[in-house]
Amino acid sequence: MKFNRIQHYFFAPKHVFVAFFGAMMMLLTTSQLSAQRINMIDIIGDVDSVAAAFTKTGLKLVAKNSDDYRLVGKMAGENIELRFYFTPISRVVFKGVVITQKAYAADSVHAEYLMRITKISKRYIIPETLYLSDGSRVGFSGKLPAEVAANPTTVPLETIVNKTNIPASVQKIAWENMTYFTNLKLYCSKLSDGKIATEYVVKDNETKYNNEKAMLPGGGKDELGF
Repeated sequence: MKFNRIQHYFFAPKHVFVAFFGAMMMLLTTSQLSAQRINMIDIIGDVDSVAAAFTKTGLKLVAKNSDDYRLVGKMAGENIELRFYFTPISRVVFKGVVITQKAYAADSVHAEYLMRITKISKRYIIPETLYLSDGSRVGFSGKLPAEVAANPTTVPLETIVNKTNIPASVQKIAWENMTYFTNLKLYCSKLSDGKIATEYVVKDNETKYNNEKAMLPGGGKDELGF
């Protein structure tokens, strides 16, 4: 009888709904937290603890500046530089930038760039915006060929990226309003020296950065402090 009462409690419609809702909220929270990682390491703490977590993986801390920390080494099999930018008062990380140490030749950088876009899209979702070298911007979905746009969920991401005909004039691609990773913005850019940078921005810490910056003497004000 006791088992039957327990069984009835957990499988009653109301409790099934509550359990389902709780599981979905836990999944969503976990997804949002796991998104704020670089190479599976959290980047949402203070800059010293975040940098320490990466040095434990073999990266070397080479500079501590007033605005950023810089580390170098190998990550995911590639030599990179990793920069962390942090808020001026609470010193929490609001942005991490991974830059390839290799500078790609002009005739190969775009192909390498598209490969990275595909990897990021597999991890998150197809991008939203293309930023061109002339300063203009184009919605990614607006450039999809008709056969891809008609059935985007059935087409492999490699095909979506390759068939979108992303021009070499694209300098940056953005993921700014993702459905599940709501506290994260991502950018992947081709730099002028042939290197490729991937930028991870934690939205709420970016807001904290702007607020703290404005609290400092002269922050967001003119030279007289008005």
